[in-house]
Amino acid sequence: MLPASDGLSPRELYLLLEISRVITSTLPLTNMFEVIHAYLSKIMHYQIGDLYIKEKSRFNLKAGVGADEEFFASMGKRAGANFLLKKIKATGRSWRSSRILDLERLKRHPFYEKVLAQRDIQYMIGAPIKEGHQILGSIHLGRGGSDGDFDERDMQLLEIVANLLSPAVRNIKIRQDSWQLDGVVVSGIGQSAGCGNPGSESGGEDQQMKVLSSVSSVMARELRNPLSNLKMSFYSLARNFTSGVMAQQDLEQMDRSIKNMEKTISFLLNLSRNQSLHLEQLDVNELLDEVLEALRPIMDPDIVVVKDYAPLPKMYLDREKMHTVFGNIIENALDAMPGGGRLRFITTENQGHVYVILEDSGMGVKKEIRNSIFDPFVSAKPNGVGLGLTVCKKIVELHGGTIKVRSNVGKGTAVCIDMPIVTELQ
Repeated sequence: MLPASDGLSPRELYLLLEISRVITSTLPLTNMFEVIHAYLSKIMHYQIGDLYIKEKSRFNLKAGVGADEEFFASMGKRAGANFLLKKIKATGRSWRSSRILDLERLKRHPFYEKVLAQRDIQYMIGAPIKEGHQILGSIHLGRGGSDGDFDERDMQLLEIVANLLSPAVRNIKIRQDSWQLDGVVVSGIGQSAGCGNPGSESGGEDQQMKVLSSVSSVMARELRNPLSNLKMSFYSLARNFTSGVMAQQDLEQMDRSIKNMEKTISFLLNLSRNQSLHLEQLDVNELLDEVLEALRPIMDPDIVVVKDYAPLPKMYLDREKMHTVFGNIIENALDAMPGGGRLRFITTENQGHVYVILEDSGMGVKKEIRNSIFDPFVSAKPNGVGLGLTVCKKIVELHGGTIKVRSNVGKGTAVCIDMPIVTELQ
């Protein structure tokens, strides 16, 4: 969504809309910035553009346009001397370089002498890429003295682009943090990948799952009949009772409780020992869309859904069970983003396997439970039963696949499902 557009022309609005579409694409950051430049340069005049991203405590130059690699290597190497970047970091707001240094002082500044003078850059503007009060990065534009200083309209356009970039940069940082820097919990292991011997506890885990499967079958059978009677009585009462605000609220609460009980029973049945798959040829992308559409009514309107689908071959899958897997993971993501956020679906194919990655920008999973997240009755939610991911793990493994979770508190969670492509029934 574009920010407020006071005084912008139809052409400017159109090009900013095109920039927003580029930013939500799957292009690598460097290519994304090049395409942004192609549009932005049609409504603003500048010679160079550069993009800094904060990594740990440093701001590193990640992309540049309008000059050669040697120039941007020099600019990145001397980022610590960039007076515009330092001012933006210190204040958290946009700046014009002429408001920081006059022309005489500028020409004596080391960053000008070592970097900007190479391209005759005299005027610069910059805007922070922010999430709340946190600065994720900074975008800068520069031009020569003969072109004159940037004006307020230029600043407004750059600030809009910086605001559009914010969710994309945040998403990139989540992927870097969760998929490269943090541990990975793999289904069936219960510990960080690369630590210890995965097979050392498999016997105990198998025994634990056998006991749980047997108990789950009994519990599901014992609960299903009384729940059916309760549902019949409830819906009969609801049809015949039409007045009273408090009574209506009570009925709605009962309805939610019944649905939660049905969900728990479904989980228990999925954990029972004698599971069989009812396979049919399915398109994974279409199945994800189907699940997402079913969950639309409970989705916060401030959640942005991004679909990065690759063309996939049809696979033999159990529709109902995979619906349970995707539905549970998406519901977990929605619960982790009560104030809105970014939900991203990625599908890809590689060497006979299909990978489905579901990323959220939510609260993340606490480190204390991260390594046991697939264990039964372990939940990140205060009122969670703790069977959802256990069921997902079992269903994915029944299909011959694996499931992994990577998460950082406050940064989000990514779930990756890896399944072999089965195109023919054995």
